[in-house]
Amino acid sequence: MDSENTFHRLISLLTLLLVSSWALYSIASPEIPVSTAIDGQFLPWVVNDGEGGVIVMWEDYRTGRDWDVYAQRIDSTGKARWEENGVAICQADRNQRRLRMIRHDKHAIVVWNDRRDRSNWDIYAQAINLDGEILWQMDGIPVCINTTDQSTQAILSDGEGGAICVWEDERRSSEFQDLYIQRITADGKPMWKPNGIPVFASESLQSDPILVADGIGGFYVVWWDVIGYDAWHIMAYRLSLDAKPLWDAPILVSPMDGMQGEPRVIADGEGGIIVLWQVYENFINDQLHAQRITADGSKLWEATGVPICTAPGIQKHASVTGGGDGGFIAVWRDERDIYSNLYMQHIRPDGTPVWEKDGIPLCTAGGHQDKPFIVKTENGQFFVAWLDYREDFGEESRDAIYGQLIDLEGKSLWEENGAAISTSQGEHYPPFVVSVGGGKWVVVWSNTQQDNGDIYLQQF
Repeated sequence: MDSENTFHRLISLLTLLLVSSWALYSIASPEIPVSTAIDGQFLPWVVNDGEGGVIVMWEDYRTGRDWDVYAQRIDSTGKARWEENGVAICQADRNQRRLRMIRHDKHAIVVWNDRRDRSNWDIYAQAINLDGEILWQMDGIPVCINTTDQSTQAILSDGEGGAICVWEDERRSSEFQDLYIQRITADGKPMWKPNGIPVFASESLQSDPILVADGIGGFYVVWWDVIGYDAWHIMAYRLSLDAKPLWDAPILVSPMDGMQGEPRVIADGEGGIIVLWQVYENFINDQLHAQRITADGSKLWEATGVPICTAPGIQKHASVTGGGDGGFIAVWRDERDIYSNLYMQHIRPDGTPVWEKDGIPLCTAGGHQDKPFIVKTENGQFFVAWLDYREDFGEESRDAIYGQLIDLEGKSLWEENGAAISTSQGEHYPPFVVSVGGGKWVVVWSNTQQDNGDIYLQQF
């Protein structure tokens, strides 16, 4: 027997055993409570703090009257750095909902939907530093307080300590809302016209906006565009940081007839973007397609997008991350079998699949698996967390959070069908996963094990 080959096989086996042992040890460690205040805490949004920990923000109902915004920082050792059960970001009258957050260096900026004006929903924002100190005026600054409703906002760091925010706006029509946008400085001052400027005026319904930096001084707005009941498309538009259009007009990402929606977007690392979307076929046999668009607005793949999965049944709730090679990895809920499972695919920069057609299984345990969230943990490895109902075979419904570590070959590095992250009593809500550097990551979720809802996390 070749002694050198034998040595390498032994090293590989030892490495696998060490990784498995470390994973099982990590998963077996206790869940860390982020907030267990009375009543409900839900829908956490998470960013890494730049020091191996995370900042978590959530919707909070501890008053029993209305929803507020709270935040907590958990450091790399699992210790809460701010006051117990979180720092109040906004406690204004009425409700604050649907928050979104980014971090820049030593502070985080969050935007949310705000109903303090009883007549309509507005957009507000606040900043907090790593010491838990509020940086802007009490209960946040107004981003848009137009007298009509604004909602479904997204946020992007401007790279200079401020943020860009986009939202759905009904000032033209309550049925055909437009997208408006605003840039906020690091000290909380709006840079553009008060109450924002339109992204691109049209007669269609614009919704579900996504913001992605291009890495070369501009950014993309991607949205779901609806014209009538049977014409749903995905649009993309590139702007500079001073809101000047870099294209003559938005690009139709999904030009095929019919209905497309639920876009997912990532930067391609070369100034362009990759967009994945769902193609609706009577909501019975839905599919996933994707397109890569360059900074000058050219499409690099097939005109109608490359098929990611066209298997029978519905494919939806996809999560996407860069593959580290200019391509991407997607994982999704797949209903080709009796129960919904999780499948995944690796796409090269040229749009061709790395793995077999229609993807390979990530989890096919009994019961349903849903709402996957994938992140890159380090070169060549990726982590996925999801909602898992593998115990749901009868009248009683049980759910949990499961996870799996995979490599670029699609191999599962943990036990088959994933390892349990949380099997606590009560209802679990979809997990949020964020990489924190050094090959480590954090999973955050809300759960009703004690009362109407609390926030927990697990470090890996």
